[in-house]
Amino acid sequence: VCTGTDMKLLRPSSPESHYETLRHLYQGCQVVQGNLELTYLPADADTAFLKVRSGKTPRGRGKTGLRPAPHPCPPIQDIKEVQGYVLIAENQVSGLE
Repeated sequence: VCTGTDMKLLRPSSPESHYETLRHLYQGCQVVQGNLELTYLPADADTAFLKVRSGKTPRGRGKTGLRPAPHPCPPIQDIKEVQGYVLIAENQVSGLE
């Protein structure tokens, strides 16, 4: 669970610190208490922080009939719930992960 924001479309005074604030707020978060606002992200922003690692390893059997080795990096899941509104605006990034 993480806290959301209430900045609406206010332009941040420092784009770098704004990105770091968003990353800090939403990294590893599955439930946002409040609003999820993704605004004014630069073109080179890495939005992978919007995913959270589940801590699970792959299961099942491959073509060889053997179980795959545990994946070194657990699968990633999206934010699942936002208890406020979602605002995605005024960004330079081409897409969100």
